Amino acid sequence: MARACSTCEHPDRAQIEIGLANGIALRILGKRYGLDASQLSRHRTGHMPGDLLVRLRLRGNRSDEELAQIREVESKSLLDHLVWQRARLYANADTCGGIGDTAGERAALGEASRVSERIGKLLGELGAHITINNTQINLVADPRWHAIRTELVQALRPFPAAWQATVAAIERVEQRQAPAPSRILEQIA
Repeated sequence: MARACSTCEHPDRAQIEIGLANGIALRILGKRYGLDASQLSRHRTGHMPGDLLVRLRLRGNRSDEELAQIREVESKSLLDHLVWQRARLYANADTCGGIGDTAGERAALGEASRVSERIGKLLGELGAHITINNTQINLVADPRWHAIRTELVQALRPFPAAWQATVAAIERVEQRQAPAPSRILEQIA
């Protein structure tokens, strides 16, 4: 007389079958539920018809519209984070410059530049640009603005009052001109 399938008789059969349908490693399922990998393999091939495997799959069944919506939400979230991170790095650079820590200022500006490149790549992938005189410009991540900002702030370092006034003015203008990070993509669309 043939033995009964230990997976079929297992109290957690439903969770085991969901794991099998979604490709969780047999040894991991075996450890989790106290079964042997060969028992699980036999159960999947002998007791789980193809249509059951398809119905139990939790991943990979999203429509193109759902995937597009997920990409849009994640892109906005990523952009928000990168814009926040760059603002913090500029603030750190300004603070370091104010206390005479040129190495810290240089490091913060270098990292801000790398974040700007990431923002540029993300916006470029999203098609975020404007056209002026037949030239496409990505204002949010244009390295020319960041180079001008950096050079201006560094040139004014020997003049503390002018430096502070310039930094404050740049921050005011950036806050007024740059849309809130969560609205950047809405304005572009």
